[in-house]
Amino acid sequence: MKISFIAENDFANVLTEYSHCLNKHSEDIQSKSICYRKHGFNYSIQHDYDLETCNEEQKLEAKKWVEDSDVIIFGEEGHPLEQTYRTLREFSNLLGIDLINSDKKLCIWHPGTHYRINYNFYNNHPQRDKIHKHLYGIDLYRLSNKEENDLPIHAYQYVNFSYEKFIFDFKSKLKIKPWTILHIPSNASIKGTEQISNIISKLNLDPSKFQYKTLGGVPHSQVIKEKEHSVFYIDQYNPLSVGGYGVSTLESLFASNLTFSTINNISDSMFKLTGQYECPVISLGTSQEELYSVLNNFILTSTENQLIEYMEGIGQWLETVYSPQSIVNYFNTI
Repeated sequence: MKISFIAENDFANVLTEYSHCLNKHSEDIQSKSICYRKHGFNYSIQHDYDLETCNEEQKLEAKKWVEDSDVIIFGEEGHPLEQTYRTLREFSNLLGIDLINSDKKLCIWHPGTHYRINYNFYNNHPQRDKIHKHLYGIDLYRLSNKEENDLPIHAYQYVNFSYEKFIFDFKSKLKIKPWTILHIPSNASIKGTEQISNIISKLNLDPSKFQYKTLGGVPHSQVIKEKEHSVFYIDQYNPLSVGGYGVSTLESLFASNLTFSTINNISDSMFKLTGQYECPVISLGTSQEELYSVLNNFILTSTENQLIEYMEGIGQWLETVYSPQSIVNYFNTI
């Protein structure tokens, strides 16, 4: 099977990461990523074709690849939403191929922060029946499928996940006291930093066993290092939020942290391909009483063995979702 990943500039290079994974780990799938232009950020894996800068010979190669592909997955990155299927139309004009009326299996990938609006808009569009599947996601989010024929999507950046290392790192951190409870808000008012700090104070933690650390305005590289040395990570307490978790939470999970966040709508946050919802993030609830109870139960009451057992379950989930084979299996369903 041949797959073409098409995007304006490949939001966060997610589609290119997928293409790289499939070429490396699948014997039955070949793929290439084709974009209008180079992405403005520095990523380790580049697009196969950037049509804005490649020569005519390369453009013809890109066109031939699309023509020979069995599946075309295109990222609709443009807003406002009135520009329906803009990426597909512009690619059709650029390559001289009528993609919307081709016999290819066409799939739309909906990136960006407006994915919920995108879903409602595209799913009710008159050309909906021409699209084989819709894929929904915001870079690292794990989203539920919206109907039977659609699929959630997750990013490839972290599929070097090792369950053994994940558990080893967590056990190693437990050997070093005091254990760090980390909170790094992107926006203190939105992330509920004041409420979290107040509850931590009420826990009256023994400083020889626990230290609460909250940081703001630090470089991302420092954020990652802080998470790698922490045992607990509190993402946000925001009862009014929609959905579950984002990049910060996933980074803390991969750094072997027992991770907390406000999870108001699990079905919009992650989806188990068996058809059941599951959540590797501990919900902080929607009240101060629940917030206190959850943190008290996991931080003060749980034994080391109980914490390890919980992390083993999280590690198994991550391995299922973020292994190279899971990516291959995912696209084989198309």
